[in-house]
Amino acid sequence: MSSISGHHNHASPYSSGIERKREDLYAADPAARLDAARALPPRVAAKLSRTVKGWPDNSPGAVNAWLLLVTTKPPTWRDALVPWRELPLAVGRLHEGFLYPDPIGFWAEVRRWAVETLRGFERSWDVSEALAVSALIHVGNDVKALGVAMRTCRPATVLFLDEAAWHSAGWPVDPRPFEIPDPHRPDQNYEGFWARRPDGVFVGKSPQHPTMHRFYDAGDMSAYLRALHRFA
Repeated sequence: MSSISGHHNHASPYSSGIERKREDLYAADPAARLDAARALPPRVAAKLSRTVKGWPDNSPGAVNAWLLLVTTKPPTWRDALVPWRELPLAVGRLHEGFLYPDPIGFWAEVRRWAVETLRGFERSWDVSEALAVSALIHVGNDVKALGVAMRTCRPATVLFLDEAAWHSAGWPVDPRPFEIPDPHRPDQNYEGFWARRPDGVFVGKSPQHPTMHRFYDAGDMSAYLRALHRFA
């Protein structure tokens, strides 16, 4: 008598393909992450987003972000006429929160920073591609927020936007310093760095915060962000 019980132990080519794409979601290459996310069936992508628990408020991003931006500063960027909407993490596309029209230019600068950073690896990318593999978290006083983001996104690069965010992480690294000048005060420089954790994750601490864009030249900040590619 023949048996068909063995057939139940073999995954279909379709399910095996999905599992391969799940692994590519967290690849070291940002383009591979984006392609994998865009290739997921809509129901699988929606389920992936729904499974995220404990994600901090005011923090847009992709569920498989290659670039994770971390800040402690509270959201002072509210527009009086446009309400902020808390939405699930995006999969294969940019999160709507990145397009928020804040009056102080915070999100405009964040968008520029993401593009500048990712173009070191994908020269043709613009906002839609770069932000589709990026996330920004406001950790505030929530010490668990960074851990949630690291487990959720498995980022290849983490960029801290202020000293408080960096020190709260407590990660031991050997930093390579990078200074940019204040365009208004010749004797004032701001120091950031790039480094690499033992597990291979790239780590940066920005010389200035995006809300302080009047205190640095855009070209100088771009040079810092693009230095990641040379460091990598």
